[in-house]
Formats: sequence, C-alpha cells, structure tokens
Amino acid sequence: MKLLILPLLVLFALSLITTPTYSQTQTTAERIVFAAFRHGQWDIYSIAPDGSNPRQITDDVYEDTDPAYSPDGSQLAFASRREQNWDVYVLDLRSGEETRLTTSPHYDGMPAWQPDGQQVAYESYQNGNLDIWLVDAAGEDAAVNLTRDSTAGDFAPAWSPDGQTLAFSSWRQGSKDLYLLDLDRGGLTHLTQSPSAEEFPVWQPDGQRLAFVVDNLGDREIFAVETKTSKSLGVAQLLPQSDTQMVPVTWLGHTDGPAWSPAGDRIAAVFHRWDGDMIALQTLDAAHETPQLLTAPLMIQGRLSWHGQAVNAGQKVVTLVNSGPSILYEESLTPNGEAAVEPYNLIRMNDVETGTPWLADTVNDSFLAWRFRIRDEVGYDFMSKLSDAARDLAQFSDTSQYASWHKSGRAIDTLFDYHLDGVLAHEIVREDYSNNTYWRVFLRCADQSGRCGRPLVANPWDYSARARTRIAPEQGGIEKENLSGYYIDFTALGREYGWERISSYDDQEYSWTWHFLAFEYWHYQKTAAAGPGRTGRVNWYQAMQDVYPPDELDKYFTWKAMRALNEDPHLIAIKGVPLPLEAKPWWALVEQ
Repeated sequence: MKLLILPLLVLFALSLITTPTYSQTQTTAERIVFAAFRHGQWDIYSIAPDGSNPRQITDDVYEDTDPAYSPDGSQLAFASRREQNWDVYVLDLRSGEETRLTTSPHYDGMPAWQPDGQQVAYESYQNGNLDIWLVDAAGEDAAVNLTRDSTAGDFAPAWSPDGQTLAFSSWRQGSKDLYLLDLDRGGLTHLTQSPSAEEFPVWQPDGQRLAFVVDNLGDREIFAVETKTSKSLGVAQLLPQSDTQMVPVTWLGHTDGPAWSPAGDRIAAVFHRWDGDMIALQTLDAAHETPQLLTAPLMIQGRLSWHGQAVNAGQKVVTLVNSGPSILYEESLTPNGEAAVEPYNLIRMNDVETGTPWLADTVNDSFLAWRFRIRDEVGYDFMSKLSDAARDLAQFSDTSQYASWHKSGRAIDTLFDYHLDGVLAHEIVREDYSNNTYWRVFLRCADQSGRCGRPLVANPWDYSARARTRIAPEQGGIEKENLSGYYIDFTALGREYGWERISSYDDQEYSWTWHFLAFEYWHYQKTAAAGPGRTGRVNWYQAMQDVYPPDELDKYFTWKAMRALNEDPHLIAIKGVPLPLEAKPWWALVEQ
C-alpha cells in the first residue's frame, strides 16, 4: 500500500549555534540522537520524539557520526575523524568529558554498547577487512577482534538485550546477510539468506524482534522479524517460516538507520528524499498509518539511537520553519551581503580540461571549492578533467534535453571512468527514490593508510559493456562483490557544496537499462539561488536569465520554438519558460 505523506508536523533548523554546554544539574528526557550536517560540519544532535527541543551535542570541525546512547543514557559513543582517522569516542553527557576508545590508524566506527555498559562493540578495518571488535568502555583493556576467523567484511554490530548475542551484517556467503554471534560459546548463526542485502540490525528492547535494513538493488526499507531465545544454543533464532516472516515496517522508498523506541512499539528511521533527509517515526503494529516526520529536509547520515531517559545535554538551537539543508559554500558576497556575481557572465575555468570549460558566475566559486576539497581529501585532482561543462544555446540531440542545465552554466559532467595507477578509482552505487534510479559516486583514496575515507559497505555497480550486454542485458548491469580499500563519497561532498545529482533516464524511448548515456551518474548541477533577494532554488529559465540577455533567450527558448522541436509541454512549463495564455495549465492560472 502506498503511503501518503502529510505536511511535516514539526520543522526545524539547527542554526545560530554556540559551543555545547554541560553541567551536573542536567535533567533526563526521552531523546533521539543523530548526525547532521549544519554550518559546514557534521555534528551530533538530539531531538525529542515529538520533534521539539533540538540540541547540538558535539561541535568539531571533523565529522562526528553514528551516535549510540549508553544503557543508562549518561554517555554517548560515536565515531569521529578528530585525529584525521576514524576512531570511537565516548562523551560524558553530564561533564562534557571525552574519552578516545580506539587508537588504530585504520578506520574504527559504528559503536554499540553492551547492555550492562561495560564494553563497546564496533567495526574496524585494522585487520585488512571489516571485523567486529570489542573494547572496554573505560578504555582500560586492549581491544579484541571477535571475527578474525573470517576474511569477509563484518560490520554494524548490535547487542541483544540480554548481552549474550551480537547481530551483525556480513558478506560471508557472498551477499550481505545478518549473522548472530554467541559471545559465550562462539557459535555463529546465519540469520537471513534472501537474495536482497540485509544490514544494520537493531534489537527491540525486549528482544522479541529484530529490525534491519533490506536493500533490494537500491531500494531500501526497514523490515522486522520475530525472534526467540534458544537456551540450548544460547543465541536468538528466527522462528520457523510457518510461524512468522519478515514484515515491512516502512514504505517510504529509501529509509536507513533504524532505532527502536524505549517501549518497543515504534521505529525511528532516516527517510532519504531527493531534497534532503528527514527523521520519520513509524508505529510497528500500525504500519499502514502515515509516518510522523520530525524534521524538515536536512543532511543526515548514519544510525539513530533512541533512549527513554537520556541526559538532556547540549546547546539548544533555534527552531525555524522551511529552512532546508544548509550547504557548506555560498558564492562570494559583497560588503552589503549581496551575491558578488555579474549578470550575463560565464567564467572560464582555465585549468579544467573539457571542450567548453565555462561556468556561470553564480556557481563557479563553489565548483572550485568542491574540486579542491576533493583533491585534498582523495589525493588527486579528479575534477581537473570533465566530460562536459557549458553547452551552446542551440545544441540539440536525441540523448540530452534541449533545455539542459549545461546551457545555464550550472552543470558539469565528470569523466565516465577514472583510473588511478591503472586501477579503476571511480565506483558507483545504485540508489532508488520514488521509482527513480540515482547513483552515488565513490572515489578510491590514493592514501590507503586509513587517513582518507572509509571502507565501502555498499556493493558498487558493474556497468561495463560486458555486464550490460552479456551478463545482465536490459538490466543496465549487476552489482559487484564488495570491494576492499578506502573510498570517499564524492556525491555527499558535492551535496555539501550545493551540487546535486540527477536521476537516470528510464522510459521506453531512452533508458539506462539499455543505453549507457542514460545513466547520468556523471552529471551534477547547482540550482541554489544567488543574487539580491533570492532564496531557495531557481528554475532553469531563471538560471538562463543570469547568463543570457532576453533577446538572446527569445531566439531559442520560447513556447513556440520549443514546441516546434517537439519538446514536452509539461517539461517546458516546469523549466519556467514563459507560456502564452492558451498554453498555461489550470494550476499556472490559479497561481497568477
């Protein structure tokens, strides 16, 4: 059943932030904690289950992600790059004191507390592949590798409420499945064996059900399954298929990072949408009800954690309406606070290799900031060569829109493939949103010491000619096996600078499933408004007005001229092209 999403019940923006404060007199409250990108950095925030009282808990220039409340709610474990490589930290929510639990030069992250609070499980790459490790929560004893017997990637640990079992995701049988590790006896149970990928498990507080993410070729939803405890084996087992089955909890299209409510009757998850990420609450046994959305579109990543009596730490932040996600880089401003851009101006990118290295003055600075950030992170100048940038006004083809964002100087196409020392360094991962297919791009780090990027936990897509024509014809390729090494998320970094991807083309005349040029994984564009009095986004015609005078636009982009080229009427309208009265749809007349 398809859910109808009501207007947001609670909208907030995390702004006007000061350094988080802590004191011994803090109260406890029911809180949901998460990692969000605001004001140029990733920090940890918390919010009440009704969407009120947002607070900032951490404030550091390096990323803080994957928060997890301690069993008593007085501490918070999280992953951070504070020493320029990923480690696990613990924050005392009363005093503000931080303890660094791991010191490996390789990636350590995704912490999970033992129910008695004595130990923390986490995922680590220090043994040459992802493993589940265990460390004393006080940081006194050496860490122990619990899955050293396997060369497959093991990640995302979750403790059972009785403390006897760790659930985790693994590629031990090729595809991502869930496994259960008996910590007393060392026994391992292969929990799920479906064709889809199951990952990021989380236990219901009473241990009766396990929720997790099911990824079916880019479509991600939360499922739950009943469990039982077998005293003879000492581990949780799935009930027989005749008694129960995996039950879908969400139908939103792309959800991640589930967390159970303290009562075990609701699940919070990150709902990813094309315009941002939101926290959604879904009642488990009334899953056909419309979910409650707690936030406006933000940038949220990683896992959520929900506690019934967490120390209500951190700095309160101002609540605003319809702010949308903040971006790291805005174009240069004049002393009066206006965008320092010139009308009718395309800027030549002299050190970028492409046929037409021009970008609009409204986006060129943020492109360069994004480019140099990528160069500094990954160790090579990936964006010094592009497949495409600006295009001629009159350009027209069967494989690109006549009203292309390239013509506005606000779009770039990266190289289709990028090789580093003869090895493919450019990987793409499929993500589906509302029946549209998008691609997330990852770049392999030149430095594989752990100081750059993270290990991949997503399966990249094989879009080679062999995969598209022989192995999986009419399917656009297949998923690859998991890849080793460290990668950065090129798409996520672009989003921080306001540059967004587009979906693949998929219709009868032109589809990525059989035409390579319809993939569009290489295309990024920036639609953020720039200039006096502008906020939000601009449509395509407004962007064109920034770089071309009216008489030039009237030669090529009128209703009559575009209909003569058989352009779709609806597309002409949504691009913002002025319409004659007889061509205006009823909704446009109402807006007038």
